[in-house]
Amino acid sequence: MPDDQYPELDWRGDVPVARRFDDPYFSLEDGLAETGHVFFAGNRLPERFRPGFHIAELGFGTGLNAIAALVLWQKAGMAGPLRFTSFELYPMRAEQMARALSAYPEIARAAVPVLAAFEAGALAYEAEDLI
Repeated sequence: MPDDQYPELDWRGDVPVARRFDDPYFSLEDGLAETGHVFFAGNRLPERFRPGFHIAELGFGTGLNAIAALVLWQKAGMAGPLRFTSFELYPMRAEQMARALSAYPEIARAAVPVLAAFEAGALAYEAEDLI
């Protein structure tokens, strides 16, 4: 991928901020709490989870929503895969994502294989037991 396709980032602690848009990728206070409130509660997840459930999201960013959703899916005891499709114009490098996600040890186990797949250039990932 061309270097200009990756975002130029500044960091406020562990929170990446896109220079181009002067926009933090998630809440400066607690990105995982923001994911819970905006993404999960705002979309009524996990009460809507069903086998074959598919989430589509604009902007993969750090992968926080995807990884947290996968953990929530497995904690809910759902059978089969959770499908998650995301569209990202400026994908982060795996090491940038890892730095941002390092602030959340509660999802660290789930993040490791996802980041490894991302670093290897995978466009699809099938998770094993992550919780």
